Amino acid sequence: MSTLTQEWTEKLAAWRSSGSSIAAWCRQNGEGYHRFLYWRRRLEGSQSAPSGRFVELTLGPGRSALRLECNGVYLHVDYGFDPGLLSDILSLLKKV
Repeated sequence: MSTLTQEWTEKLAAWRSSGSSIAAWCRQNGEGYHRFLYWRRRLEGSQSAPSGRFVELTLGPGRSALRLECNGVYLHVDYGFDPGLLSDILSLLKKV
């Protein structure tokens, strides 16, 4: 593995563990957004979920909330949320 590949593997791991959006992480770490996307696509390849599809998310130990971002829309879901309300919100967002 090249030094650059190792460096970006570590950066992707740091981004994942940060809980930040890609844009926020790039700003905080002085990385270019499009360069980040290039390396993410290059290193993860087909491991990434296809765009526009749902993936199952599980909360890790010590996590009590989930923050989702899609095309500039942020959704913060606290522990103990109302699944019916979340379903209604997602249905509404699908129509936009």
